[in-house]
Amino acid sequence: MANTTKRKLVEKAERSLWQNGYDGTSINALVADAGVSKGAFFHHYPNKRAIILDVLDKYAQDRIFAPLEACADRESVKESLFSWIESIFRDYEQADFKSGCLLGNSALELSDEDEAIRERIRDIVLQWENRLVNLLKPLAAEDKLLMEPRQLARLLIAAVEGTVLTSKVHKDSIRASREFQALFQLIELMIKD
Repeated sequence: MANTTKRKLVEKAERSLWQNGYDGTSINALVADAGVSKGAFFHHYPNKRAIILDVLDKYAQDRIFAPLEACADRESVKESLFSWIESIFRDYEQADFKSGCLLGNSALELSDEDEAIRERIRDIVLQWENRLVNLLKPLAAEDKLLMEPRQLARLLIAAVEGTVLTSKVHKDSIRASREFQALFQLIELMIKD
């Protein structure tokens, strides 16, 4: 995103949407927080709903795809997945398990109300799934997976999202640690050494 004003708006909107949800985010608060005029907002976005598409793309790149890619070069796929799950746990632990996953939050809040947002979330989840499938395919070729790669990718996404949700609800680091450990165990069981 080359435009500085647009980048500021997206960054502030991401934080506000993540912490306050769609209904708790106002254009007035966004422009004040970004230090830009309302006219600058409307130059880039016709309404509040329009900015969420860019916010979701940024969130997916920064919080889902980049961490997964950063962990993908470990000694083994299993170690890559362990490192990825550990990075998710550390991120949420540092945030005291507040906010949860912007993708999941937005899906729950807006998918039934806005088809464009639902489709963007679906596309992001499919990209996430495909990235996991690409990581898992070599194991399937070596007969080291106990489940088809796409099924396991979908299960991992569902498990991560569920673990983030319960971590947000309970705000208990010991419980969250145990739930993330269950993800490690799932990976351990699904991948043969």
